Formats: sequence, C-alpha cells, structure tokens
Amino acid sequence: MSQLALTSLVIAVWNQLEYTKRCLSSIEQWTGRPYELVIVDNGSTDGTREFLQTVKGRVILNETNLGCAKAWNQGIRASRGEVVGILNNDIVVTPGWLEGLLTFMEKTGHGMVCPAAREGNLDYDLDSYAKEFVAQCAGATRHGDVYAPCMLIRRDVFERIGLFDEGFSYGGCEDIDFIWRMKEAGFSVGMTGAVLIHHFGMVTQDAIKEKETKVYPRENLAHFQLKWKRTVRGNWFNRRWEGIRMSWIRRFERFRYGHTLVEKPGRT
Repeated sequence: MSQLALTSLVIAVWNQLEYTKRCLSSIEQWTGRPYELVIVDNGSTDGTREFLQTVKGRVILNETNLGCAKAWNQGIRASRGEVVGILNNDIVVTPGWLEGLLTFMEKTGHGMVCPAAREGNLDYDLDSYAKEFVAQCAGATRHGDVYAPCMLIRRDVFERIGLFDEGFSYGGCEDIDFIWRMKEAGFSVGMTGAVLIHHFGMVTQDAIKEKETKVYPRENLAHFQLKWKRTVRGNWFNRRWEGIRMSWIRRFERFRYGHTLVEKPGRT
C-alpha cells in the first residue's frame, strides 16, 4: 500500500444533521492524509440534503431510505480509493486517526482495521483524552476483532468477496456477514489502540426504530441465520465462551494499558 494511497470515506446518512456536521467537521480538521468523501443520503428530511450541498465531496441522493448495505455499496462503487473507510455519521475522529489506521494496516497486512473507541455522551474533552489514551494504548491490539462504526477496508477485499449483502435491510448484521466472509476468504482483521474515536452509539438505528419500523432487526437476524445456518451469537456454548473471552480481554487491557479498547462509562 502506497504511503500516498488515497482513502475514500463512505458515510451513509439519514437525518441526524447535527451528528453529521460534527463528524464531517472532525474529519476535515484532523485528517492529514489524502482522502475523498462519498456521502450517501438515504432520503433525509431534516435539512441534511441542503447542508450536503455545501460539503466538498461526492454526494449521492436517494429518494427513500435504502438502508446501510445498499447505501454503502453505492458509495463504494462511486469511490476511487485504494482503501475504503465505512464510517457511521455519529462518530467523531481525533488527530492522526487516518494516519494511525493506515500505518496499522500496512504493518499488519490486515484487510480491515478499526480504531479503539469511547462510547456514550461526548461530555468530556475528547482531544486531550485521546492524546492520553493513545500514549498509553498505542501498542494494544485485538487481532480478529473489529469496531464496526469505523472500518477501513482494502479495495482488494471487495474485489475478491464482493460488496455488502443487500438482503439486510436498514442496518444490522450486514457488517458481521461481511467480516465473516472476509475471514472465510483468508483476510485478517484487527483493532488498534493507536487511534481513538468517539461514538455516540446507534443514533440513526434508534431513530429508524422510532419513526419507520421496528421489525427489521428480526428480519435481518432471520436472513443471517438462513445464510449461515446459525444465529449471530451462536448456541449457549458460543455465547458463554464469547462472554468469557471478552471479559478476559477487557481485564487484561485495563491492567496492561489502563484502558480497554472499547470504553463505555459504567461498564466493567
């Protein structure tokens, strides 16, 4: 991967204008590497479309909410980057975020890389917190795990396994399905503590459940089970083992680095 590789940042939006503004502002302020923005609007009605006319980048307008998978695929097809970032619009990035993720990708050879994150309300000084976090956690990694709200994916991954499965509606399970397909094809994935972002958490999905439909999560789970012949979380043994594994990882990270790579106030 060239040190001057162009990264395409694909962001699907549906309303939530203030979150989108904050996300794009942080990207503009803290991205020091070449990038292009590709924003796909899924029929917003809250002023988002008017705002996007002022944004530098490619904007794709859908008349209705096509959901994450279809919107992401539109953005990927329209993008030119050697690396494609799939970003939620309710995240805020911090200084050096893209450089850190690309360096991690180049060092490890992963097909997908993701940052560490703090979730919840942005009621703290993010920039100073991120500086302290990265200083302590730069060597922390989770190989095999990802943080789906911010995923950087090499172009050759899409060329080999295809795009996101559009059988998943609105949002949910399409990211897990894609990651499992990646692993089946021999690609590796990982997270790094060398980059921290803030994630408000499920902002668009909560709004969809409130204003459009509440049934799509169940439909997506059914589509996933039909495709993979198992549920997302698996049987009792799978769920128990995953709970033990993640508890051990969090405890180790806190002991070794003073933080865990996915932080949420109140969670142990």
